[in-house]
Amino acid sequence: MKLQYKAWLIVVATIGLLTTASVLVSQHSISRSFEDLERRQSQEESERARRLLSQQLEGLTATIMDYAYWTDTVEFIQGSRPEFFTENFGTDNMKYLGITNILLLDALGLPLSGAELTAEPALKPISESMSQMLRSLAVSVLSDKTSKTILRTYRQIDGDLYLVSIAAVRSQLKPGTAPMGALAAVRRFDSTELTRFSDILMNPVRLSFVNSSPSDFPVEGDASGPAKTEAAAPVLDQEGRPVAFLVLELDRHLHQAGRSLALAGALQVAMAGLVVGALLVLLLNHLVLRRLQRTHQELINVTRAGVSGDSKLSVGGGDELTDLAQGINDLLAKTREDAVEQRQAHARQEALHLQLMQSQKTEALGRFTSGIAHDFNNSLAAISGWVRLANEDLPPNHPSAESLEQAFKSIRYASGLMKQLLSFSRQSTPCLERIRVSALIAEARTLVALGLMGKCTLQVDQRTEDDWIEADPTQMKQVIVNLLINACDAMDGKGLITITLDSHETTPPAGKAPNVFFDQLPEGRYVTLSIRDEGPGIAAEHLDRIFEPFFTTKASDKGTGLGLSVVQGIMARHSGAVRVTSAPGEGACFVLILPAQEQLGLSSRNQEMTVSSAPKRLLYAEDDALVRDAWSALLERQGWVVTIARDGEEAWKTFQANLGRWDAVLTDLSMPKMTGMQLARHIGSTTSPPPVILISGQIAFEDEAQLEGAGFNAVLHKPTDQDELLRVLSEATKTASKLVVRHPAAP
Repeated sequence: MKLQYKAWLIVVATIGLLTTASVLVSQHSISRSFEDLERRQSQEESERARRLLSQQLEGLTATIMDYAYWTDTVEFIQGSRPEFFTENFGTDNMKYLGITNILLLDALGLPLSGAELTAEPALKPISESMSQMLRSLAVSVLSDKTSKTILRTYRQIDGDLYLVSIAAVRSQLKPGTAPMGALAAVRRFDSTELTRFSDILMNPVRLSFVNSSPSDFPVEGDASGPAKTEAAAPVLDQEGRPVAFLVLELDRHLHQAGRSLALAGALQVAMAGLVVGALLVLLLNHLVLRRLQRTHQELINVTRAGVSGDSKLSVGGGDELTDLAQGINDLLAKTREDAVEQRQAHARQEALHLQLMQSQKTEALGRFTSGIAHDFNNSLAAISGWVRLANEDLPPNHPSAESLEQAFKSIRYASGLMKQLLSFSRQSTPCLERIRVSALIAEARTLVALGLMGKCTLQVDQRTEDDWIEADPTQMKQVIVNLLINACDAMDGKGLITITLDSHETTPPAGKAPNVFFDQLPEGRYVTLSIRDEGPGIAAEHLDRIFEPFFTTKASDKGTGLGLSVVQGIMARHSGAVRVTSAPGEGACFVLILPAQEQLGLSSRNQEMTVSSAPKRLLYAEDDALVRDAWSALLERQGWVVTIARDGEEAWKTFQANLGRWDAVLTDLSMPKMTGMQLARHIGSTTSPPPVILISGQIAFEDEAQLEGAGFNAVLHKPTDQDELLRVLSEATKTASKLVVRHPAAP
């Protein structure tokens, strides 16, 4: 089916559905509105009937109250006027007052006199059932000591409705006194009263005594004749229970008017729908469908010409169809451009594949480094311990003392190399220290001098002596060495590299423009380290991408593109920044910017340790026998009583067997059966646990939060210095402090 026919069908179906829905909704809405009006009319008529009946009861009550407070009534109850009842409640008077039954009770509720008006009319004694009913109702009136209770209610007896009113008999001169009796009057609501009600309400009224509610009286009749509806008004007794219903028969004029109006409205909506539908079909065909047909034909021509052609769509006008044609033309142009760039994208994909292989090699190297770190650090710790023991056993002037001191230096250098390898594999924890940038430069020069610089010459220009910063020495040396190697590669291993150390304030002196290098950095003083080469420089189109991971301009076998992204990440973690300037043929200059620190007085790292006269007991858990034996011997020489355990489970059993006797616990992290972290948690759950110190050679940065939660008082990295270990043990046994992570010294 053609699009044109589909569009016509959709328009016709939509208009038809909308018209049908509008007809149904309008009919329903109009009918519902008139039904609501009819319902409100029924409720109002019902309420009128109920109020009219209530007025009769109020009139009866007013009559009874007049008699109840009359002095003659009081005297009759007291026995002084025996003729009172016959004089006031004769046939004519009761008929005039509309009273069917009258009963006079004494203060005890016993009947004194009563009468019933028959239909003749004539008087007869009140029936026993009526008397019993009135006496039971009068209990509430007689029990009120203030004579204020007046009973108004309705009763249904033998298919008739009765209005009942009971008032207390008392002297009108003595209000608030106890009742001397009660006067009860009953009026039967007969057919005469119903006829009078119908005349007043101008609608037929009948009584219903079935157990019904107003909703049980449905609408009767149909559209062929005058429809009727019944509205019911409940007649409630003194307790709010329905006794009967006044049922009014109402004409449904509003219903008939609503049906007629709904039908007329439906016809009007249907005619309007037909007119609108026809108009929409004509407009859709003229303004949209024909233009789409022309566009379709032009697209067929463009397809036949292919993407290599230059044909375009030409649809006039200034609406969305024109925008569609222009969009298709733009898409054609973009497709032709993509065809040209596809070959270039393939070449870039090959280059990225080579970079991925390089990154996988780097990741494998990192995993290998992390795997050997634990055993290597344990070996260094054991060597350090045994060399320390040998050094202590020799006299100060022994010829081997110098050799052992050189061994110590080699151990510290090996420890620093391992820390650099762990930092490269992202396994070491950053350690911020107060250091001088000039010292970092000197150590970096030593590292690159080992064949990494080729024939390049390194020149240092130190313009400030106040170059203290807070940084991780290993990571900062990694940054400097990386930039030096990049500068050397840019000059093919020949040329001059200039390092300039200076300090700057972010707030420029008066009359000078702000330095753009410090944009987006907080105000303050910064130490800057510039590394400039004499290479060809960086192309302008590459300047914005050099810090992207895997982006490199080197050959595929000479670089991974990770160096500068690592540099940028390290500088960001140190609250600093790295900037670059370059011009073709004039080399490149990388500037490291770090927050400066105030110079503090130097303090001795090694403090004298005071050995307590009383020996202290240490539980030492270590799975490496060489490390365990060496360090336990060292600690015993310093006055500690050391109990060793080969793993965490043995240490926990030993700890439980000697609760309360330990001054400190020293444990490794990775041990069989139970780790050092599990051991620390077990010990921390006991009463008054001793301080627990962790000493390990492989602690990842993300583990520090778990270590603090495990309850360690301090964390030392292997290999550690003997003086540092003794100082940590001494501080931990003096006072409980939060987790302190202590890293090994850099080489």
